[in-house]
Amino acid sequence: MRWLKGATEGQILVGGKGAGSEPDQLNEPIGLSFDRYGNLFVVDAYNHRVQ
Repeated sequence: MRWLKGATEGQILVGGKGAGSEPDQLNEPIGLSFDRYGNLFVVDAYNHRVQ
């Protein structure tokens, strides 16, 4: 989900279409982390990637 400054609604970027292997889907998210700029990273176990 992304919320732009001053927005009244958020925008779904990843995970809004259920589990899967497409670029905008997650399949077994198992961890998350934020960097120093506030960006969120999600560990996607079954797709073997970090988004």
